[in-house]
Amino acid sequence: MNNQSGVLAKRSLALLLVVAVAVTAVIGWWPGKNTVVQPPEEIEDYLFWQAKDLTDFKLIGANSKTLSLNDLKGKWSFIFFGYTHCPDVCPLTMGVLGQAFRLLEKDPAASQEIQGIFISVDPKRDTPELLKEYVAYFNSKFTGVTGDTAQLDALARQMSALYTIHPREPEKTGDNYLVSHNSTVFLVDPQGRLYGRFPPPQAPQEIAEIFIKIRMFYNERSKKRWFFF
Repeated sequence: MNNQSGVLAKRSLALLLVVAVAVTAVIGWWPGKNTVVQPPEEIEDYLFWQAKDLTDFKLIGANSKTLSLNDLKGKWSFIFFGYTHCPDVCPLTMGVLGQAFRLLEKDPAASQEIQGIFISVDPKRDTPELLKEYVAYFNSKFTGVTGDTAQLDALARQMSALYTIHPREPEKTGDNYLVSHNSTVFLVDPQGRLYGRFPPPQAPQEIAEIFIKIRMFYNERSKKRWFFF
C-alpha cells in the first residue's frame, strides 16, 4: 500500500513539473508582447500598423510557371502592379527598384532574401513571355506575372493596389489604351504578409537603406517573440 502511495506521489510530482514548464513557456511567449515593440522612427512610415495576412492566389508567368502565396514565403518580395505599355511610371519605378536591388547586392545576406515581382494588370496585351523579357531588362531577380481579371482584382484588393483600364479613345486604333494605377511598391515579408510599402517618389538609395533597417527590425523582433524566465 505504501509503495503504491509512493508511486502516485512521484507521478503527481512529475505532472506538476510538466504543468509548471508549460505555464512558464506560455508566460514566456506572449503574443501581445510582439505588438509593443515599436519600430525605429526612420522606418515607421514605411510599415503598416499591423502586418496583413494574404489569402492564396495564382498568377502565371513565362514557361507556364505559376506564382502563388507559397512562392512569397521565405523571401522578402517587392511587388509592383503595372503594365508593359505604360509610358512613364512603370519603367521609371522598375528602373529605380532595379538600381535598389543592385545596391543591396553589397549585403549578400540581404540580397539572397529578396525578389522583385511585377504584376501586370493588362493581361490582354501582356503575355507571360513579354513580361519575362520586360522585367529582365531591369534586374535578373525580377519575375513578371499576370492573370485573368478576377485573379488580379482579388490580389489587388488585398493589397489596396488600385487600377483602372480606360476604354480605347475613338480616334485611336488597335489596342492603344491607357491603364491608371498607383505607383507604390509593396513589401511582403517572409511569412507572406503585407508588411510595408514604398510610396512615390522612390529613390534607389532610400529603398535600399530603409529595407536594410526594416529587415534588421524584423529579425530582432522575431528573436524577442520567445523568452523564458
